[in-house]
Amino acid sequence: MNRKHVLIVGGTGMLAELTSCLAIEQDVTVIGRDKEKTASIVQRNPETCHPLIVDYREEEVLSNALQRAVKQRGPFDRVIAWVHRGSGRAMQLILDHSETSEVIHILGSRANPEYEKRWLCLNEQQTYRQVQLGEIHEMASVRWLTHDEIVEGVLDAMQNQDDYRLIGTRKDDVNVHSRND
Repeated sequence: MNRKHVLIVGGTGMLAELTSCLAIEQDVTVIGRDKEKTASIVQRNPETCHPLIVDYREEEVLSNALQRAVKQRGPFDRVIAWVHRGSGRAMQLILDHSETSEVIHILGSRANPEYEKRWLCLNEQQTYRQVQLGEIHEMASVRWLTHDEIVEGVLDAMQNQDDYRLIGTRKDDVNVHSRND
């Protein structure tokens, strides 16, 4: 059986359930900084979930770790990357080691999707998609997305192959003061 190889960057926090879900049927390489959190995720599927304990802001360490993962399990078929702003060249390094991948770049609520894509060098063999995290407006209050809502939104975007998916709403898209209460 030839399993797909998935790279999940930031897969030990809000994406932990996504990591576990995908590792049921695929080989998953998960990047995390915290050894204990990463170990608890890997324990769920020890045969198919493979840890890379790396701070992705350390460019040389990240590059070497990605090279090892590709050498051990083959090229990444899919990359799901929650890479924070201010992380230097981390996202580009991930792309450089994922030459033929479907890339799902998860963006924070304040990110500008066009700007984020513009500074990346993509090749013709990569499919690049974005999933942006928004917020939920309930009555007169606003809340962040739950981890389950994020995982559900990412899975839905993967299944529907959306080029861009917003989970929830963006602050700029909702005028909270215009409601009739």
